[in-house]
Amino acid sequence: MDNFVADAIYIDAHPARVFEALLDPEEVLVWLDADSVFIDPRPGGVFKAQRADGSTVAGAIAKCEPAERLEIEDYFQDGPDGRRGPMKLAFTLEPQGPGVWMTVRQDGLDATPNWEAFAHSTRQEWVLATVALKRHVEQI
Repeated sequence: MDNFVADAIYIDAHPARVFEALLDPEEVLVWLDADSVFIDPRPGGVFKAQRADGSTVAGAIAKCEPAERLEIEDYFQDGPDGRRGPMKLAFTLEPQGPGVWMTVRQDGLDATPNWEAFAHSTRQEWVLATVALKRHVEQI
């Protein structure tokens, strides 16, 4: 798992509010642009979303530290180009003033052929998703 993508975004909301939006299925539907979501928010629980573009993402929650960190292991993405994974997806929340810096990091992108193109598209997808999360939480 040497190759990864990571980006950070500032969200003008309390870390607890942002963490809630990461795990509430109704909110994940919005910011992940999904048609259906199932989340069992505990270590060992499932995180699964059927996205509007027809792809599916799913994994097992490895760490669930409220208002601080969410890690999803054995994370797979199934789409038109086949299955990608296993990967690890981590959300880290760091309080800053009245808001929070959220870092999203996806490790293990080199687990499949043509991983460089996949890493690029994954980064684009997560930038769009985190901006959508920011807009949703900040109600803008």
